[in-house]
Amino acid sequence: MRKTDVEKIDFLIAEVFRLTGTRLTVDDPIVAVLLMQEQSFKAAFSEFADHQIEKRAEFLEEIATHESKITEAAAKLEQYREQLLLELAGQAGRQIENLEDKVYAAVSTRVISDVTLANAQLIAKLQKMLLVYMVVLIAVLVVVVFI
Repeated sequence: MRKTDVEKIDFLIAEVFRLTGTRLTVDDPIVAVLLMQEQSFKAAFSEFADHQIEKRAEFLEEIATHESKITEAAAKLEQYREQLLLELAGQAGRQIENLEDKVYAAVSTRVISDVTLANAQLIAKLQKMLLVYMVVLIAVLVVVVFI
């Protein structure tokens, strides 16, 4: 037997005693079963680890293909977003122009009516002042002529 095998056997015997309180000897058949079981577990865990490495590699490959698809979709969405923003900006500009024309038409109509009203009021005041000046002028002329 090699030194490592002897160390394994001593370790197994010590572990069995520590856990169960049962004393085993090196030539006990249970020791052979425990060694075979340990080898079986190591092989199973090694196989499981290899399987996990394979599955991880497959998963990473699958993610890589999806990653490129997701990246492409994100780029397309960014282009679509930019197109939408341009369309929205254009539509907002057209709406502003339409509203500007409507507001200008409404305001200009109101300004025209206000100016017309102010002009009419000014003409009425000027006519009253002209009438008053004419009356005063006639009164002054009458006074000058008769004096």
